[in-house]
Amino acid sequence: MKGEDIDAYIVEIEELIRLAEYRFDVPQTIEVFTDGLPTGLYQKILELDRPTTYKQWKQAAINCQQDYIHMKARLKAHCGSVTTSCPRGWIP
Repeated sequence: MKGEDIDAYIVEIEELIRLAEYRFDVPQTIEVFTDGLPTGLYQKILELDRPTTYKQWKQAAINCQQDYIHMKARLKAHCGSVTTSCPRGWIP
C-alpha cells in the first residue's frame, strides 16, 4: 500500500488477484492482501478484529485506516499549533 489510500490499494490488489485468476476465498489471496499492508495497520487489524476471510480482512483494513486518518486529523487539529499543548500521552 502506498501512502494512506486504502481504497486505491484494494482496487489495485483486487485487479491483480483477478488477473492472476486467484479466488478470493483462499489463504494465498489473504496472504497477498496482507503482505501489502503497512505493518502497523496489519497489527491493529489482528489486535482488534482477528479476521479469517478475505472479505473480513478487507473490511477491517478499511475500518482501521479510516479510524487512523480520523485520529490523525483530530490530533493535528488539537495539537497542531506550537502554543497548544497536547494531552499527556498523545503524539501528533
